[in-house]
Amino acid sequence: MIRRMNGADADAVWEIFVTSLGYSCTADVVRRRIADLEQDAHHVMLVWEDEATGSVDGFIHAERYETLHDEGGWNVIALAVMPRAQGNGIGRALLAAVEGLARDGGGAFVRLNSRVERVQAHGFYEHLGYDCDKVQKRFIKRFATT
Repeated sequence: MIRRMNGADADAVWEIFVTSLGYSCTADVVRRRIADLEQDAHHVMLVWEDEATGSVDGFIHAERYETLHDEGGWNVIALAVMPRAQGNGIGRALLAAVEGLARDGGGAFVRLNSRVERVQAHGFYEHLGYDCDKVQKRFIKRFATT
């Protein structure tokens, strides 16, 4: 079942980040960010919870994407499913939920980025009707946090 993410999901979401995406974040950061963003109407965070076991096996985080040069839509920031649960339609269902929010809210598109080495994920997105419309480099400048 798909439901809204909440603070109680932080450890499971952290485990998915580390296991499925290889991110080196901490559970405390994930917990803090969930608390910050679950009150923000521009963000949607959903989890897939196995009804039989209660385990959270996947999640999606998306935000409203507004620019001056295009109609608004939604940007998928993260979509991940635990390896043990992949191939069961969880990612497809989570992405469809965000697509539904976009359609219902007048969004013109759903977009996402996928790292170049995630070839299997690229095939998944293409199978669901997504087109790769550009290749780019990302530049980032990090600042010390307290």
